[in-house]
This record gives sequence, C-alpha cells and structure tokens, in this order.
Amino acid sequence: MLKFIYMRYSPVIWIIILLCLSGGLAAQGDSYVPKYLLSYPESVVYALKQPTQWGTEGWLKTAGVLGVGVGLYFVEQELQEWVQSNRYQALDDAGGVVEHFGNFRLLVPAAALTALGGYVFEDDHTVDTGMLSLKSMLLSGAASFTLQVITQRERPEAGLGHGFNTGKGFSWKRDSFPSGHSTMVWSVAPILAKQYERQSWVAPTVYTLATLTSLSRIYADKHWATDVFAGAVIGYLGAQVTLNSSPRLSLGVSGNEGLCLVWRF
Repeated sequence: MLKFIYMRYSPVIWIIILLCLSGGLAAQGDSYVPKYLLSYPESVVYALKQPTQWGTEGWLKTAGVLGVGVGLYFVEQELQEWVQSNRYQALDDAGGVVEHFGNFRLLVPAAALTALGGYVFEDDHTVDTGMLSLKSMLLSGAASFTLQVITQRERPEAGLGHGFNTGKGFSWKRDSFPSGHSTMVWSVAPILAKQYERQSWVAPTVYTLATLTSLSRIYADKHWATDVFAGAVIGYLGAQVTLNSSPRLSLGVSGNEGLCLVWRF
C-alpha cells in the first residue's frame, strides 16, 4: 500500500519537500520561493502574450510546425503499421530503457534532488537548474494534460483508429494526444542544454535522449506520431517560456557576511 501511494504521488511529495526545505533561500530578507511560485502564473501570461509579438518569421515558424503536424497525421497509421511489423527484441529492450527518461514520476524527484543537492553544496547553478526543470515540467505537463482531456484520443494499441473524440462520453483512458513522456523529456532537454551550454557534449546528448524517448512511445504502440510530435513541441516551448520568464538564483560568498543569496530576472 505504501509503495502504491509513493509511486502514484511521489511527484507531489517531492515538490512539497523541495519547497519546504528551500524556504531558506532568501536574499536580504526577500524570499526566493514566493517569487518563484508567483512566476508560474506570470509565465502563463507571458506565453499567452507571445503570439501578439510575433513578426513574419514567428508566424512562418508556426505555420511550418502545424504543417509538419498535419503531414504526420495523414501518414501516421501506415507508419504505425510498418513499425509494429518490424519490431525486434533488442529494440524492445532498448525502448523499455529510454522511455524512462520521459517518466514524470522519475523526472520530478530528479529535478527536486538536483535543486536540493545544489542548495546543500552551495552550488547556485545546480539549484537554478533543478528549479527551472521542475517549473518547465509542471507548466508543460499542465498544458499536455489539458489537451489530453479535451481531445480524448485513443492510443494506437486500442485498435480504434487515430481520430479525436471518437468514443462515447468521457474517459481518462483516452489520453493519447499529446504524449506525456514526450512532453516531459522535451521540457527538460532545453533547460539542460542551456544551463550547460559550455559543455559541448550536453546538448547533443540530451536532445538525442529526448528524440529516442519520443520514438520509443511510437515503437511501443503507445502513441501516434502526431502525439509525440505535439508533446515535443509543447515541452520545448514550455522550456523556452521558463527560461525567459523565471526568477534566477545566484549564490555567492559576500565578504564577512557569509553566504549571500540573490535572485534575479
């Protein structure tokens, strides 16, 4: 019973632990945590305002993304059939491993531990990375979950086609679009790539893992191609919004005053 509760609610538990223990993050009497929490709705507003600020290039990019999505929709059934008819044991094993990189119940504790580890060892960059990753996952995950509820799409393994809102009534099981795993892994990859951009191997590594995780969901017959594509777009955009609209934490030693914590936008 305890194991079931932990596995189901571990992300919430870790978020609560992180926020409680990070209450010590303060800058000259101002608490970082309230400003971090307030940045969530501020980031939502920031994201909603972005289309009004797009120029020609922004709208062309949007049209391109939508075009790819529409194109995938028309070929994804044939693609799914081809993938399922060409499965191999080695790929089954590999897919079972990489899909964990998009598991919300694993990524949230990992982000929380990253932030807490950075706090304990007085590493501002690590704290910042953990908090940014956590926020990106939560914002992207909320957007993905909302679309899952609205679109009510069956998973390919159900054998009921790739349409939307095809079933009667409402069902929590019709949650194929977009892919949650794809959303999660792509919400973290850009954060890590940006935070560790000086290490040339980080960006190729995290984006490769994100791509393989997304493809593994198609291979496992859990999602359609448009599901993982939409999840990747949502996760990536969520990361960009997070990076551009979040308070940032800097730790440093300030003379004889000891540890000094500073938050900044």
